[in-house]
Amino acid sequence: MSKNLVNLLKWIWLAVVLAGAGWYFYSHFQEISGYLATLSIPRILLSAGLLLIGKALLSDITRLSLNKVDWVIPYKEAFSITSITQLGKYLPGGIWHFAGKFGVYKVKGISTRQTTQAMIYENIWLLSSATVIGLMMLLGSSGGVLCGTFDYLCDPRVVLVLMIALPAVWLAALYAYEWFFFRDKKVKLSGFGLVLLEQIGIWVLFGLSFWLVFPPQAGFLMPVVGAFSLSWVAGYVAFFAPGGIGIREALLTILLGGFFASQEVAVYATIHRVLWVLMEIVVGTISAVFIGLPSANDAPAEISH
Repeated sequence: MSKNLVNLLKWIWLAVVLAGAGWYFYSHFQEISGYLATLSIPRILLSAGLLLIGKALLSDITRLSLNKVDWVIPYKEAFSITSITQLGKYLPGGIWHFAGKFGVYKVKGISTRQTTQAMIYENIWLLSSATVIGLMMLLGSSGGVLCGTFDYLCDPRVVLVLMIALPAVWLAALYAYEWFFFRDKKVKLSGFGLVLLEQIGIWVLFGLSFWLVFPPQAGFLMPVVGAFSLSWVAGYVAFFAPGGIGIREALLTILLGGFFASQEVAVYATIHRVLWVLMEIVVGTISAVFIGLPSANDAPAEISH
């Protein structure tokens, strides 16, 4: 598929999503007005705060992934790189945040091989943790889409086995990957544990941020956190949807359909999307103004063995 065709598909998708959302909100104006009236400003502010903390942890994942390929950068540099390059995912083309980060690493003198390794490692961490935590949260909540779709998941014994097996397989796979691709280094349990804690923290914080957009009496914390993690994965890998727009919201509506009305999920998912984008713009702007754009002058230090 040619680059021009892919870009055309992204523009078409963006236009379809915006037109569809506009029509949906117009045709369900009464219901949506009722949902908007339930918004709590303190909860919205707290939601924004949790997004900010989650974004801060994402930046440290960037720093740690570079450490894996023997490059050390200060946290503020990692924060600047992550915050600024993340904005590229909203440009039709879908790969601009990857291209931007790749370009920054190259400007800093990191080799193509090390750059590729660091970016692959970072994405393995994020995608695997979001998937496992999303499934664990949905399995741990009673009822819902998983039980309704797969009858055997209604059996608590099967659910218990899966909730033990999923994290065990995930941890073993991450450890095996690190051991296989970095055999010249000893796997440090302290560093391994730090990455795991940060991965878990990211998705719990983002999921809680989404849950806070719902009314205080909504409940269903675990399925909301789990659904958000899985929907983020779907939006992230959907190359035709800039920033996963439309994909994340559609999957949230499906996964949470057993707990909330579809109109309710659509409204709150859209509100959280707006909050998410605003926070990324604010964080990216603050990084550019107070930390500065990443440059060759801030070259990382290579770890010597």
